[in-house]
Order: sequence, then C-alpha cells, then structure tokens
Amino acid sequence: MPLEHCLLNEIFDELGLEKHPDKTDMGRIEKGFDFLGFHFSPEGLSLAEKTIEKFLARTVRLYEQEQGEPFGSPLLGLYARRWVKWVRGIASEISPAFRE
Repeated sequence: MPLEHCLLNEIFDELGLEKHPDKTDMGRIEKGFDFLGFHFSPEGLSLAEKTIEKFLARTVRLYEQEQGEPFGSPLLGLYARRWVKWVRGIASEISPAFRE
C-alpha cells in the first residue's frame, strides 16, 4: 500500500471515520482531493473551494435578509463566528498550521 494511502487511513482512524468499500476509490492523490470541506494535497491542507463558495453565498444571503437591522445582522455575525470556529476546530486536529 502506498505511503499516501497509509497516511489517509491514519487520518480517517484519528477522526473516527470509515471508508465505504463501494464508494471509495483510493487512487493517486498528486492533484489533491476534497473531503469534509477541506482540500488535501501534497502541498498541505486548505479549505476546499466549494466550502468557501458556500460560506460566501450564505453570508450574502444573511446580509441581504437583514439589511434593515439597526446594528447590522446578528445572524450574520453568529454564522461567521461559528463557521470560523468550525474551520479552526476541525483543521487544528489535522494540521498544526491551523492552531494559531
């Protein structure tokens, strides 16, 4: 088994995840892959583009829904804080770079 697959299996074990035998293709990962909102590649861990796009779309919707609020959008602030907390929480378990 290639080293990359061993590392992925180790990460899955640490996160308590299982690969579905019929849905998981463990191919070459030089180009990277997206999983649980993150992009894994030889260069390291980053947020997946789709994760960022969804965050921005939701942020715009919340902003537009609450434009008339006197102190801005309380839901927007709550969503943004929780999203950042989620990103840092998950990523810090995987990569030391996100712990700061």
